[in-house]
Amino acid sequence: MKQHWTATTIAEALDLLEAATKQLDSQVLALAPGVSYSERKEIERQTPLLFTVDFDMTALMQHTTDHHVFNEQINNG
Repeated sequence: MKQHWTATTIAEALDLLEAATKQLDSQVLALAPGVSYSERKEIERQTPLLFTVDFDMTALMQHTTDHHVFNEQINNG
């Protein structure tokens, strides 16, 4: 099953990452219910999965730079 999710804010991106984590945890528990923590971690290490994250932080980095420049101008003003 393939899924494609899109986030347009930091909050949405964090929510999607949390949702993806919960889905993975749920699938591992369904794959091997009742196994110990160490067995579960071994299953996680051995089970293939394609997970790709592609995100554009250009606007965020520009906003951060602008914020620091503004603060520097205020502090040195």
